[in-house]
Amino acid sequence: MAEEHEEHEEHMDNANPYALFEGDIGDMPAEARMAAIALKRDRYISGPTYDTVLDNRDAVVRSLNNDLLDLVINERYRIMYATPVAGDDVTLRSLKTRVSLKREEAALLAFLRIRVLEYENVHADPADWLVSFEEIRAALATGAGYLAARNDEEGVAKQIGAIVSAMITYGYLVRLDDEAMYQITPLVPVVLDRELADTWLDVAEHGDGDTEDDDDDEKGAE
Repeated sequence: MAEEHEEHEEHMDNANPYALFEGDIGDMPAEARMAAIALKRDRYISGPTYDTVLDNRDAVVRSLNNDLLDLVINERYRIMYATPVAGDDVTLRSLKTRVSLKREEAALLAFLRIRVLEYENVHADPADWLVSFEEIRAALATGAGYLAARNDEEGVAKQIGAIVSAMITYGYLVRLDDEAMYQITPLVPVVLDRELADTWLDVAEHGDGDTEDDDDDEKGAE
């Protein structure tokens, strides 16, 4: 009986303090695991999860690196995201892939970046970075907008709706209770500066092809 008790105490001494299930050999606290999962699953993280990563940075980065991901931190906007590692010597595919934007999506992202700049010039809180569907439609379908040459209003509206849905999926817009209004997320100024936004608008109006959304491009976001 005494021998069994000693074996039990030895097992307790050797038990993994971070174990969440039987046989778990993970070395991360539960909250750090949740943060790492969010970085791998979501477009970006902010708020309390941002602070959790700061408190457990080494462990979270190690977890990301195991899945061929790098951690990108933007202190100005207090957001983080995971981006695929780059390099000619990396032959394995990362858990996440880069977003390749279509030309019309790049045009909208550029418009949103310039809109954020206008909000920042009047020191608006990020929670108030709002844009309406009509403003998006006007930016893309009038004047020099990407869809201005099309005469099919119903078709244009459907296409713009699809573009907006894609931007929500990519984490650049959040749909509000009012379905005609959207909140622009801090991810927009983090991945796109004003100069690049102007370039993308010009490409959308005059060029061809798709535009790669390079998560590593943070010029002007520091």
